[in-house]
Parts: sequence; structure tokens; C-alpha cells
Amino acid sequence: MGRSISFNKEHALDKAMYLFWEKGYDATYISDLIETMGISRSTLYDSFGDKKEIFKQVLEHYKSYGGRKRNLLFSGIDTKASLKSFFYQHIEECYSDDIPKSCIITNSSLLIGQIDPSIEEILLNDFNELEKIFKQVIEEGKKKGEISQEANSELVAYSLLSLNHSIKLMSKYKKEKKLAYDLVDKTIADL
Repeated sequence: MGRSISFNKEHALDKAMYLFWEKGYDATYISDLIETMGISRSTLYDSFGDKKEIFKQVLEHYKSYGGRKRNLLFSGIDTKASLKSFFYQHIEECYSDDIPKSCIITNSSLLIGQIDPSIEEILLNDFNELEKIFKQVIEEGKKKGEISQEANSELVAYSLLSLNHSIKLMSKYKKEKKLAYDLVDKTIADL
């Protein structure tokens, strides 16, 4: 009779997420995952699969982590205030010492073309999903008269997506946080 697996899968996945987030996909090894997650090699493979499968699960897990912040975009307040709320929280998270700098999605996207196509698909879907959300927010803001009718929704959404990921990268290289706030304020004021 085999031993039963008794660990919190969600907690182990959270630990794996922070490890990949901090070290990156290439620099994270199975031995690192086993140690960080506090599980045996057989439990890791039985419960999560190989490194690629664990990483895919981590990316999905991370997306749910970021989903809470995305809800700020639909807070029911003024469109520009919702965007500011989203980006202000984003800046605080990016510059926090409590979590790794940048983000798994941004960091991993730099490997597109060098990693498994199924992982690339997850990354590209996340980019596209956030861009669609920004476009929806802008379109709703235009309908409510809170965003200029002349604003090109597709271009603004792309600009906000770029702003989102550039803040992540700049925080990694310790650029001044106030500049991130100023850039967000200027970008949103110009809408």
C-alpha cells in the first residue's frame, strides 16, 4: 500500500510561482522546485508533472493572482479613476520588497521563440487578454463621455498594455517610483 500524498497543492504551487518569478524558467531546476515546494521528487511528478507542466500551472496560478488587480478596472467609478487605481496598485506591487521584481509573464515573454510553444501560447494569451480588457475599459469610458471620442481605443489599449509591462521592467532596474506615478498620471490625463 503506497503512502498518501498529504500536502497543500495550492500552497506548493504558490511557492513554485515565487521561485520561477525570482529565478526565471531557465534558471529553475527540478531540485530547486523539490526543495522550495517541500515535496519529494515522486510527489512533484505525480501531482504536477515535469518542469514545463509545473511552469504552465504556475502561469495560470499567477494569472489568478493578477486578476484581483484587474477587477479594479471595473470598480464602477469614473474610467480614469479606475485606470489610476489599477496602475497605482500596480506600481506599489512592482516596487514592493515583499515580492520579486517585474512579473513572471513579463520576464518569461522575453524568452518567446526560445521556449515551448505551449508556454508561449499562455504568455501571448495573457498579453492579448489584458489588452482586450483595456480596450473594453476605454470603449466604456467613451460611451460614458469620460474618455475623448477621438481616442483610438485600440491604440490606447496597446499603450496601456505597454505601460503596464514597462513599469514592471523599470521597477526591476530600480528606476524611481515617482516617475512611474508621473507617467501614469500623464498618460491617463491625456485620455
